[in-house]
Amino acid sequence: MQPKSYALTRLGDAKNPRRVYLRRDTNCPVIVHVRRRCADDRVAVPSWMVNICEDGCLITSDYFPDQIEDVYIIIPGFGSKLFGLVKGQGEYTLNVKFSALLPADIVDKVARIKTIVNR
Repeated sequence: MQPKSYALTRLGDAKNPRRVYLRRDTNCPVIVHVRRRCADDRVAVPSWMVNICEDGCLITSDYFPDQIEDVYIIIPGFGSKLFGLVKGQGEYTLNVKFSALLPADIVDKVARIKTIVNR
């Protein structure tokens, strides 16, 4: 009989970490073009990017439709679109995995974007 390998017995074993890239907090408005499953057209949804890393991000909005399959994200100040697949969808959130890894310097620039509230 083989001994079972429980998570508590492997605390010191860091060979297979779940998270490879560090998440960076953002507070950035974005426009997300979403495509639902079994649909060809895209809908633009105003959203907020909550965090970002090299392989994905978390986006929140009150206006997401159900069953989103993929997205294009437009970040203000950057001239390109980010394509990603939706890995998880909540009522107000999307967990997006990018199709290609972003360079770390781009991720740092996006993480530094902050909105200023007029008083």
